[in-house]
Amino acid sequence: MSEEALNSATARLEQAITRIERANRARDDIGNGLAEALASLEVRHGTLRERVQETIERLDVLIGHEGTR
Repeated sequence: MSEEALNSATARLEQAITRIERANRARDDIGNGLAEALASLEVRHGTLRERVQETIERLDVLIGHEGTR
């Protein structure tokens, strides 16, 4: 293989490696963003569950008071 062909092949390999590394970074960034979004949704879901439970308990108290009248 001539030196020119070898240099050309090496340059193409380096470009391919750069593209792969860039794609991996982008994938990792997306993965991290999804993990953060999921964690946020889990916190919000927990808060919503607590509020719903508190509301149900207040309704039970109100219904209980209405039954004693």
